[in-house]
Amino acid sequence: MINDLKTKPMEILLVEDGLTDAKMTMFAVRRSQVHHRLTLMRTLKESLRFFKRQSIYSQAPTPDLILLDLMLPDGCGLDILESVNQLESQQRPTVVALTASNDDSLRDRCQAMGVHDFMKKPVHEREFMRVVRDHKKLMIHSTPLLSKPTF
Repeated sequence: MINDLKTKPMEILLVEDGLTDAKMTMFAVRRSQVHHRLTLMRTLKESLRFFKRQSIYSQAPTPDLILLDLMLPDGCGLDILESVNQLESQQRPTVVALTASNDDSLRDRCQAMGVHDFMKKPVHEREFMRVVRDHKKLMIHSTPLLSKPTF
């Protein structure tokens, strides 16, 4: 069973409407060498369908990590947190807000709603790796340089 956990890719749901930011984030994730499978959603509506496994997303994987743009064309990314917060605590994915904003009140609101961390856009490999290191439940998917087996 432990071997299965080590080979399972980190399921990442990237919710980002800007193609340039999405490409930069995907590049940073790819360069981080974290074993992953990334799904990109560009609207709040589709992201919620994916997360709730509705419609064509009935077989969607459960994300381990949600990289969440806060400003989407059809609403606020924080609306996804309502669905995340309805899960049992051990089943909740790590949620990281992607923002270009320096607004402290937005950060406070995000933290009150359960956002685990923040990354400034555009996302860089070093920042992505900091998030993986800071959130221990994501470590199982990282390279041997980042997570060493304990015997």
